[in-house]
Amino acid sequence: MGKTFIIWIITLIFLLFMSAGISEEQMRIDFLNVGKADAALITTDQYTIVIDTGTDSQGKTLVRELQNQGRESVDLLIITHYDKDHVGGADELIRNISVNQIYTPAYSSSSKQTLQFFEAVEEFNIPCDHLVENRSITLGSMKLMLDVANESDYGPDEENDFSLVTSLFFGDCSFLFAGDAENPRLGELLFEGISHHDVLKVPHHGQAEKLSAAFFDAVSPQHAVITSSDKKTEDASVVKFLENAGVHVWLTREGTITCLCDGKEVVFTQKAK
Repeated sequence: MGKTFIIWIITLIFLLFMSAGISEEQMRIDFLNVGKADAALITTDQYTIVIDTGTDSQGKTLVRELQNQGRESVDLLIITHYDKDHVGGADELIRNISVNQIYTPAYSSSSKQTLQFFEAVEEFNIPCDHLVENRSITLGSMKLMLDVANESDYGPDEENDFSLVTSLFFGDCSFLFAGDAENPRLGELLFEGISHHDVLKVPHHGQAEKLSAAFFDAVSPQHAVITSSDKKTEDASVVKFLENAGVHVWLTREGTITCLCDGKEVVFTQKAK
């Protein structure tokens, strides 16, 4: 009896030791402090995703963050649209970090930053899909759904409404990256039945739209990230609405925001600027 008990104890200790050595996979999202611009870095042990790249001058910030995290390549680069505060740093990224695949919306732009981006894409011969229909992607434990704009013309100076909108799922947790979607695009998402996501990257740097309240209600996030700057701040009405709904609002202008997710819950921290 005594010998059996000792064997049982040894077995239990061994099992506890083995289970302690097994760490659950984590996903990390860094919403970089790049001013009134978007640059999000999404990583797991195996994969690296970048959604937007900030401005020309902030491309180096994105590259430096990737290098600091020991990331030698980007599996997937998503450019939500061709405004300079989203595509501006893409050529800097491509010239310094290996990029395997790119997705963009299917509209044309002749801006300086866009031309520089496509020159780099061509120079490094990177596969680049201009999406005309929704696309589902799986990278390890991450599942992404890229939602494309429904219209081919939103009028002059309305590139924001061509934004690719990305839903990211990791375990039981969900994240929505809404680009710079304005009223027409928000209407499309509501019509399509956009639903709850735990974390929302607030569209268009926290600028208020007529459909903002309905959109926020539909997404009903626990956390909301707004990419703004001290010179170009978010609308106070947007922050107030979200906070009144019990949402924790994070502002990149107060420092880079990091979200860790184990597939069951999310934990946010912020690095003071």
